[in-house]
Amino acid sequence: MAIAVQRRSLGRAFAVTALLALLLTTVSLAHPGAAGAADYPGQAEIQAAKAAVADAKADVAGLDAAIADLEAAAHAADAAARLAADLYAEAKAASDAAQAEFEAATKRAAQAQEALEAARADLAEVAMDAYRDGADFGSLEAIMSADGFDDMVARSEASDRISVHADDTVQRVKAAELVAQTMQEYAERAAEEAAAAEEAAAVALAAAEEARRNAADALAQAETTREEAIGRLAQLRKTTVDLERQRQAGLAYERQVAEQLAWEDAQPTAPPAGDPGTGDPGTGDPGTTTPPTTAPPTSPPTSPPAAPAPPPPAPTGSWKSTAAQGQAAVNHALTLMGSPYQSGGEGPAYDCSGLTKVSWGVAGFYLPHSSRSQYAAVAKVTYGEMRPGDLIFWGTGKDATKIYHVAIYIGNGKIAEASTHGVPAKTRSYNNWAVADMMPYVGRV
Repeated sequence: MAIAVQRRSLGRAFAVTALLALLLTTVSLAHPGAAGAADYPGQAEIQAAKAAVADAKADVAGLDAAIADLEAAAHAADAAARLAADLYAEAKAASDAAQAEFEAATKRAAQAQEALEAARADLAEVAMDAYRDGADFGSLEAIMSADGFDDMVARSEASDRISVHADDTVQRVKAAELVAQTMQEYAERAAEEAAAAEEAAAVALAAAEEARRNAADALAQAETTREEAIGRLAQLRKTTVDLERQRQAGLAYERQVAEQLAWEDAQPTAPPAGDPGTGDPGTGDPGTTTPPTTAPPTSPPTSPPAAPAPPPPAPTGSWKSTAAQGQAAVNHALTLMGSPYQSGGEGPAYDCSGLTKVSWGVAGFYLPHSSRSQYAAVAKVTYGEMRPGDLIFWGTGKDATKIYHVAIYIGNGKIAEASTHGVPAKTRSYNNWAVADMMPYVGRV
């Protein structure tokens, strides 16, 4: 038993070490800003837009394109910050698990030590009984020494009367010693793993905070450059800055509608009944860093671009939850609306995967605390099959390794989500933000 425990502990040690190494590697690769602040996602596009604005030969089409690039650049920086926060959530969950394992291992080691002391006390009692029954002091010492037990039995007739009892007691002491040693070694390894996990979480938190600063910097630069571009456009088109702002809002609206139409055309089945389709582009953004725009004009949108290729077949898998349990998760999620955002939060402040984890926990299901891990843990269904409680994921380029956001579908085309720093948990239309990053399938617990 002790050997099996030792093998399991070694396996867990290797697994935790490998996980921490992966987290540290992923954090460093995902955040080149650690090497140079000018390298963070979106910065190159922002610099190109600045150059376009500064170019005296820039025309209206070039400035319009530069403003569109600024929106994309701000979103890229925002997505990187969200991914960094998700990596921190993974690292924090690993740290919490390692700390819990360390505390449990310490408790088990203490219990094993108590059992050893009790076994030794029993052995001492056996020895005293033998001595009172006529064994000499040498026999007493022999009984107290596991190594000398066989010699003592051979030399002393008095020990014959207690040989069976003493043998059982000595073997119990030996077993207790092995267990105590194994548990102590395991507790020591668990302490090392907990310390390493805590360090990894600290590194991931620092990376997340840096990525958030980069995203804020990108937003500020994009907004400043956008205003400069709008000023240039007003001069070129001989209009006012306010009119150009309204025009850019209309162009942004048209781009968003085109993305939504292309996304809907690419779905294997139609969106669920009650889906508002294009949603509310003016208010649906869940705290993104895209520069704000004014209300869109009433003119019809431009024709959507060609729809992308259909998504690959859904991964196999089956879900365990019922529709009623999904609704229970939704009901709890709705009670959390208005809660503040906190990276790694599971209450009273939440991050995106913390909110979905807690909501499904109330329904009786465990989810890991990470949008990427949750995506790997759920079955996949089409948007046309979506029911309340299902999870919707966003990942850069629809890449499962770059998932940065998750929300819970509440029905009627709406989701509940913990969005980002400074934005309270809220509801919105599910497909009116970052449509190009929506994963091809919905997750069902």
